[in-house]
Amino acid sequence: MKKVININFQGRVIPIEETAFELLKQYTESLRRYFANEEGRDEIINDIESRIAELMSEKVRKGADAVTETDVNEII
Repeated sequence: MKKVININFQGRVIPIEETAFELLKQYTESLRRYFANEEGRDEIINDIESRIAELMSEKVRKGADAVTETDVNEII
């Protein structure tokens, strides 16, 4: 059984497996690096993260106990 943690992501509390959280964190950090020199980068990243949070919340709302690595890969 994988360890599940609760995170606050874009104002939503989401239960997520610890390994899935690490994957999500790596992805959001890569977004920050990719858009580092773009005008409006904060808004772009915020929009992407908001959509990710929405999709993860939907998984939980549909009955998942927690967001998994598979879910995060699918969302990315």
